[in-house]
Amino acid sequence: MSEALALASLIDDEKKLGECQFDLWKQYYVAACVVVFGKLRRSRRLDAVQSGCTALSIFKQGDLMVVANTDDSWVVLGTASDNGAVTPSSSSSN
Repeated sequence: MSEALALASLIDDEKKLGECQFDLWKQYYVAACVVVFGKLRRSRRLDAVQSGCTALSIFKQGDLMVVANTDDSWVVLGTASDNGAVTPSSSSSN
């Protein structure tokens, strides 16, 4: 359900997406999920069906950055200075 809402939100905001190749991103996501789920199913230590799930992804194309998270994951964006110090910046209002 949340995947469908996220997709609908991105499609509704199509003007901002502009030249972004959303279909290509979707194909990469599906391919990655198939590979990961296949590895989990073959694992003798994990139950891929009963296990929990956390996912975080970031796509950046030009000036557009799309950040998505599911379950209990959280995103903290930051800026690195020349001396290597990282300063967190707000990624959302919640």
